[in-house]
Amino acid sequence: MSPGRENPSDVNKENPSRMHWDSYYVDPAQVSGEELRIRGDELHHLGRVKRKQPGDRVRVVDGKGTAYEAEIVEITGREARCRILGTRRRIGEPLAQVTLAQGVLKGERFDWLVEKAVEIGVHRIIPVLSENTVTRPGTQKTARWRRIALSAMKQSGRCVLPEVTEPMPLPKVAALGVDCAFRLIADAGEGSVPVGTGNGSGKGGSPKALLLVGPEGGFTDAELSLARENGFLPVTLGPRRLRAETAGLVLTSLVLGRLRELE
Repeated sequence: MSPGRENPSDVNKENPSRMHWDSYYVDPAQVSGEELRIRGDELHHLGRVKRKQPGDRVRVVDGKGTAYEAEIVEITGREARCRILGTRRRIGEPLAQVTLAQGVLKGERFDWLVEKAVEIGVHRIIPVLSENTVTRPGTQKTARWRRIALSAMKQSGRCVLPEVTEPMPLPKVAALGVDCAFRLIADAGEGSVPVGTGNGSGKGGSPKALLLVGPEGGFTDAELSLARENGFLPVTLGPRRLRAETAGLVLTSLVLGRLRELE
């Protein structure tokens, strides 16, 4: 290990809420030895928006779990070349891998959901197509959600970029949870139990969870039956009626809280 570099094996030793540096994203392919190179939109943000100069220190994340403290050496029209001063692994990252599978919502409400879900620690977001889905998003919409996820990762001090998948039909999503300690579906109907009841102990290792939340109008009875057949436990989110995007965040927060990932 080079003099002055931090131990790359150090995990979660900094509180990202106390770090006031702006974060920038670097493609892992642009990290080599003691240097990294910031390009594309991130270069524009660094040089034109934030007006950083050679000698300034910046925090850079690769979306794969590594955060770098770096010093800008040179800025050109193509890239910002930076010297790596230190590294940290998985700063701000939960151990639990929580996937939020949310019914696609109208307008910009899914944009908001993606941003907030990434901020609170979700591992993956699956846009779900179901019977009550009104909007059928195309590739441009998925690309937009991924850009929002990238921005939210940087803003919240995380260093792993959560995956936003292509939209999937509900039957395909329901079959994905076989290796999850938690398989929960939000349902306000009779027979639903509070989060914390039923499957999943939340102990040991890196527990996985798959959470299903419907679009406006919720899931149909047939879809709820399909989820139960695939091992999902219907859970209630309290006595008040929530918007679909609120329900997704509440369920995610309750599960992360149960797994002690919000402490």
